[in-house]
Amino acid sequence: MPSKRYRSITLLATLLLCACTASQSSVERHARHATYQLANAHFDPNTQTNISKSAKTAIPFFEQFYQAGKKDRQDGLTREQAQQRVNGFRSPDFLPESEQKAMMFNQSYTADSPKKQREILLENAIATYWDGYDGKP
Repeated sequence: MPSKRYRSITLLATLLLCACTASQSSVERHARHATYQLANAHFDPNTQTNISKSAKTAIPFFEQFYQAGKKDRQDGLTREQAQQRVNGFRSPDFLPESEQKAMMFNQSYTADSPKKQREILLENAIATYWDGYDGKP
């Protein structure tokens, strides 16, 4: 009899834990991933990135790429045409390194490694674009 009780409790606990976990959208996943990568690329031991807040702040940036991919698919762009658009994202004029900034105490500072930051943001933005194009939630 006690073994049935323990199985029931274990099953109930598992169901409750599964119900509490919410899956993230593509935009949220890529924003969080980029934030972790940016935090790891930041080498200043005197500061620490607030991952949660930074990821939430990055969501609008990635959302525009997801929506662009989704719209391109709806407009009937072929995979090759979409790839040409992605190649345009890689242009140095698209996301200039000189515009890479870091925020600290509501002050904007020049990023400590703008090339690396641009690379991280761009790769995650492109992945988000493809998720939108492919219809991944």
